[in-house]
Amino acid sequence: MTIWNHHAYDRGELLSKVHTPDNVDARMARRYDGHIGDLNRWVDEIRGETGESIPYFDPDAASLGVRILMLFQDPSGAADGESGFISKHNNDPTARNYYEATEEAGVPYDLTLNWNVVPWWSTKNPEFPGRTAGKEAPRAAPYLAEFIRRLGAPPRVLVLSGNDSQKAWDRIATRIDPVLTADTRILRCPHPGPMSYNAVNRADGRKNREHIAEVFRSATELAQTE
Repeated sequence: MTIWNHHAYDRGELLSKVHTPDNVDARMARRYDGHIGDLNRWVDEIRGETGESIPYFDPDAASLGVRILMLFQDPSGAADGESGFISKHNNDPTARNYYEATEEAGVPYDLTLNWNVVPWWSTKNPEFPGRTAGKEAPRAAPYLAEFIRRLGAPPRVLVLSGNDSQKAWDRIATRIDPVLTADTRILRCPHPGPMSYNAVNRADGRKNREHIAEVFRSATELAQTE
């Protein structure tokens, strides 16, 4: 199996049951620690309610609190089966691109949490052909609203990455207590997936990766402002 995320691999962070099983085991042993552990107990509840395979939140993320919430469309196959976590340390092209963009923008992982508008693997899931994040978003909407509530302190910045996450957020925004997001800045950018990351943005002719890095830099500045 190919190592896609060399950024994580070279630093000993890669989460892969194939290439770095000890990393996965060590991360899994800490999945219920701290405030991320509370969210992961909730993930267990959603699994029981939906019967879906849902990756956990990364216990290495947001160790100093959730100031930046990165919201994507749905988990990758690597998150679902190869690591079991939503993490920039996963072994897939999207995680590699995301890692690269966060490094370029200086996004602090200890203040950042990654999640998806649809918490279960939908797009390109061979067990459910025809599923997409867009089609699954209405069923997942109550869980997204509950997730925002469970964060407690609202994030300073919410980054909506890709069309599916942006559309899903726009649909559920009225369901969320406005107090929970009153002080949250909402930013939008293209998705870092391999089909989008190096594509030319039709609006201005620049590559999407440039737009992603710019938004990530803005998120970092907003998150670190006292």
